[in-house]
Amino acid sequence: MTSTLDVLRLTPGLARYFRWLDPDIRRRIASGAVWSILGAGFASGLAMLSNVISARFLGATHFGELAIVLATTNLFTTLFTSGLSMTASKYVAEHRDTDPARAGAVIGLSWVTSIAVGLATALLILPFAPWLSTGALGAPGLANAIRLGGIVMLFAALNGSQVGALSGLEAFDQVAYGNLVRGVATILLVTLGAAAGGVNGALAGYILVGAITAVYYQILVRRQCAARSVAISYKFGKEDVSILWRFTLPVLVTTFSFTPAAWWSNVLLAKTSGYSEAGVFGAAFHWQMFITFFSSAVSRIGLPMLSNVRAEQDAARYKRCLAINFLLTAAPAIAIATPVALGAHFIVSLYGPSFQSGAAALALISLAAVFNAINIPVGHAIWSLDATTSGVLLALLNGAVLAASAYALSGKGAAGLAGAYVIMGAVQTAVNIPFMIWLLRQRFSSPLPAPEAAAA
Repeated sequence: MTSTLDVLRLTPGLARYFRWLDPDIRRRIASGAVWSILGAGFASGLAMLSNVISARFLGATHFGELAIVLATTNLFTTLFTSGLSMTASKYVAEHRDTDPARAGAVIGLSWVTSIAVGLATALLILPFAPWLSTGALGAPGLANAIRLGGIVMLFAALNGSQVGALSGLEAFDQVAYGNLVRGVATILLVTLGAAAGGVNGALAGYILVGAITAVYYQILVRRQCAARSVAISYKFGKEDVSILWRFTLPVLVTTFSFTPAAWWSNVLLAKTSGYSEAGVFGAAFHWQMFITFFSSAVSRIGLPMLSNVRAEQDAARYKRCLAINFLLTAAPAIAIATPVALGAHFIVSLYGPSFQSGAAALALISLAAVFNAINIPVGHAIWSLDATTSGVLLALLNGAVLAASAYALSGKGAAGLAGAYVIMGAVQTAVNIPFMIWLLRQRFSSPLPAPEAAAA
């Protein structure tokens, strides 16, 4: 709890909002934040160490190949399964207190859907791997790597729905334990695979990590449901299934609006400047996740807590929770990004001589990470208040700005793509802040509608 209180002391306005919250909300935010930070710290720190070691084994070119393969499989994972984690998180949080049976049905629905969609997408990748390798990536030798990436994607889909269920139950300590298991498995299996089998060996390591994590999370979900008297059900009514097109589908459309642009930008970099520059950018981009690990960790409490508070129909309580989440995501990102940007030359030297040109890219990514953290709570408000159309439009804007900026800066290598992310973040912030003010005024100018009524 010390970490949360330290942040509060650094931000007087944040401390004031925190004191205004009732004791139950203060306890839930503090506990959730601490466990989420610990879990993200485990995952980010161990993953970063694994990346550094793997990069030294593979070199810039092969590390770039690994990064592109993972980016390609992550594209399919995010496109087809991103909404399942958010669906479980939102609706389990809304119903776990008032309707435990409905919460159990949502958990079962998310799990079954993630298996079906994950398997279908993985099987879809297998026959198209040669085309993706040759036609899309311009690297015929990566077909087998893409096939392995499809299996990585399957386990990522399963783990996403399970983490969403645990978040909806506010079992953030269990998510932290799962992150520790995943982080330890990553540094052991992925680095060993990279040393023994290159890119394919590293991907085989990711497959084993995904399988181990999926089994562990499934055990945790069942234990938490039993402790909270939430019976997981695989019998779904029309009202349960309607969640998929009422909420999950808009999230999916939002993902389609942005994620392909991010993938295309990486592929454009590889084709224009070579896989060595793609490897340099991949190394730099991993530091965005490190910079935002605190913010992302705290943000995991945002959607389930806001959804749960929204169900209570208390507008003032909702706004205070949103304010505390907003400030908790921005402040730590700024604090971490500053030393990373200042120490960019030293950091890239850790990856080996072939990464020395990445200092400028890392400094720019640090700034982009700050913009990313500032905009995280906007998504929480959008989805908890069912402003799905706005979410789609904002994601479409982000994707268009990123694609246009990446194309304009395509000749600048890794630093150019990092600059494109900075431009996207600046435009996103300039649009999102006024939108957030408007959304709150619009939603709370009258009594907050019931969740089911708003979603109908």
